[in-house]
Amino acid sequence: MKATGTIAVKSWDEQTWDGRDYKEVEGRKLTEAHVEFTYTGDVTGTGSCRYLMSYGDDVAWTTALEEITADGGTLVLRHVGAYRTGVEAVIEILDGTGAYAGARGAATVDWAEDGSGTYTLEYEV
Repeated sequence: MKATGTIAVKSWDEQTWDGRDYKEVEGRKLTEAHVEFTYTGDVTGTGSCRYLMSYGDDVAWTTALEEITADGGTLVLRHVGAYRTGVEAVIEILDGTGAYAGARGAATVDWAEDGSGTYTLEYEV
């Protein structure tokens, strides 16, 4: 199956592992971000995501798990990637419930500079 639509960041709360706001710490650091996304289109709902990040000199390495609560069920995604001048990520669909029960596949997101994006989910149930 293939689903497409738009995605937007609803909220982003990121702190260092010792609880400080990530913007207060310069240079190398480890952070965790709690991010909420809004999905519209073929899949409509909210994504709740937890990123773990390692900031280096010119890159932020990322790994995350996300649960999308959508009409008809949920999807679980795993994100692995980096942020340099833009987002570089491999996103896997690991599982789902309801209409998405047992879903496996891949996802892509193309982000615009304003923080909006388009998604494509390709999966089998």
